[in-house]
Amino acid sequence: MSRQLEWHIMFRTHGVTDPRVSAFSIGDGFPKFMEENNVELGTLLVIERVDVELLHVTIYRRPDETTPVLTPPPSPQTDLRPHFRKTLRATNVRVSKSTRLDIPTAFWRSLGEERFNGAWYTLEGPLHTVLVKSATYSSAKQTFCFLTKGWIDFVAMNRLNLGDTVVFTLVDVAEFEVTMV
Repeated sequence: MSRQLEWHIMFRTHGVTDPRVSAFSIGDGFPKFMEENNVELGTLLVIERVDVELLHVTIYRRPDETTPVLTPPPSPQTDLRPHFRKTLRATNVRVSKSTRLDIPTAFWRSLGEERFNGAWYTLEGPLHTVLVKSATYSSAKQTFCFLTKGWIDFVAMNRLNLGDTVVFTLVDVAEFEVTMV
């Protein structure tokens, strides 16, 4: 959607140990979302997890039978190169020494944590290319991978803002192409 709106939705799993199997919405957030976005039977919702508190929803409506169906041009992601999508939050764009971008767990695990432990990556942005350093942080319960040193320069030089959604596509061993969605 072109407009960025938020609905507070809570989910609960019931009778299953794996939340990917079955989850139910509780409260009135999801019904409000459905009503305000005219979601009807046959509407496809693609829900992407941005982080632990944020879901991104893309709505695909069934085409009207009188409207010709246009096939969109092939997406640059159809070549199946490793990639991830991020919607930028305040911690990703504020001007600070601690500004960083967290790399989604599924992405860095698919490539291996060692690839992000102090390695330098070239980020080819829409306006400028910047060299950034990756880092890992491990606690007793989990591990995080980040883009750190140079990241805030990339944000500024490519005029990225809070709420922008960007796709990072791995184009070489140590190089990402970064495009705005």
